[in-house]
Amino acid sequence: MPDIMDYAKTFISKQRVDSWEIFLTTSQSFRVEVKGSVVDSLQRSNLKGMAVRVIKDYRPGFSFSSSSEIQNIEKTIIDALDIATVMPRDDSASFTKPYSDYELKPGLLKDHLLVMPERDKIEIARIIENEAYAFDKRISIARTSGYVDSITHVRMANSFGLDISGQSGICSAWVELMAEESGEQETSYWYDQNRDPLGIDPRQIARKAARRAIGALGGVPIKSDRMPVILENTTAAGFLGVISNSFVAENHFKKTASPLITRGARLFSEKLGIIDDGMDERGELAFGFDGEGAPAQKTVVVEGGEVRSWLYDRYYGAKFSQPSTGNSRRAGFESPPTSGITNFFIEPGKLTLDQMMKVMSNGLLITEVMGLHTANPVSGDFSVGASGFRISNGTIEHPVRGIAIAGNVIDLFGKLIEVGNDFQYFGNIGACSLLCEPVSVSGS
Repeated sequence: MPDIMDYAKTFISKQRVDSWEIFLTTSQSFRVEVKGSVVDSLQRSNLKGMAVRVIKDYRPGFSFSSSSEIQNIEKTIIDALDIATVMPRDDSASFTKPYSDYELKPGLLKDHLLVMPERDKIEIARIIENEAYAFDKRISIARTSGYVDSITHVRMANSFGLDISGQSGICSAWVELMAEESGEQETSYWYDQNRDPLGIDPRQIARKAARRAIGALGGVPIKSDRMPVILENTTAAGFLGVISNSFVAENHFKKTASPLITRGARLFSEKLGIIDDGMDERGELAFGFDGEGAPAQKTVVVEGGEVRSWLYDRYYGAKFSQPSTGNSRRAGFESPPTSGITNFFIEPGKLTLDQMMKVMSNGLLITEVMGLHTANPVSGDFSVGASGFRISNGTIEHPVRGIAIAGNVIDLFGKLIEVGNDFQYFGNIGACSLLCEPVSVSGS
């Protein structure tokens, strides 16, 4: 059988079309969950597909197929041409011309991810569960303990001479636990991700989750007040995610982003720096190029509290007379590319969490929020349930639960007092703990 890309390029070149793009992807994934040291569920998947975009008379067309049969390749291309005939004219429609500075990092796909036997991956999940139970007798239930990995290969070509290939792989492991004492129950979750399964420490995951669950036992509400808070890195990442789309140029063009987040605006604390880095292999979405074929790059989004840049794909960059920052995203071959963040993170500071508590002296350490999905991504307003620890004289006094915090994410980040050094990625969003000026706390 001929090479799929070569055949598709030859066939589409014979059609009456102004320009074209072909996107090929194959992916494989493995997922296992363990309960009671026994495999509770196991999934394997292999997926491949082709997406075709064409421009004919300034009208874009898109089609896709999961079949590599010759007749389906031809049909997909013809369908894209047919769709173009009924689409509205778009004078901005175009495809990416080849760059000279691609950095296709080999480190995005580690050998161990390719060759590790499934039994060893299952053992990672099993060790996490066993270690959690062994850590403390108050750990009563491991609700889920698991491991997952995925490997993706992409090849993209277009009529401007672009023809590039890339690959990546990532894995993660997790556990969700319940601690129980004197009829009280508390749950906790922890996970870690890595490019190499040997880089995941299952015992550390178990111990971290167990400590968090046990530490939350005995939590009580506190009186309503305004007080300073430390957002632990997990919760800080969630708040960063709320406003992340307001740094994407497409959302400003469509009026679905905060109008306050404009280039040059000094909205945030001078201690805040935010980066989008499609090349950072620690983040889930690292890849050599974006969904349109532009090279991945590092973009300084906020520096010293000032908004320095939005994030652009080729199409919306042209709308704002800006070059692409490598922020075209594809959810898969089944849909055309759109724009979005890649690996989006807060630059770490210098203080440890203990040092930040001493700086705060009295306030709250927020380790979990509930209902953050209800926060308004345009205005940044939020009112969410929360739990964590009461801090008195710079040390933990007692766990806290049954409270709510309310405010605005932009204001929250505008009044940062300190940024911690406990950086971690949570998927493609990375953060450190943040010490913030007083917020409204609703309690008893």
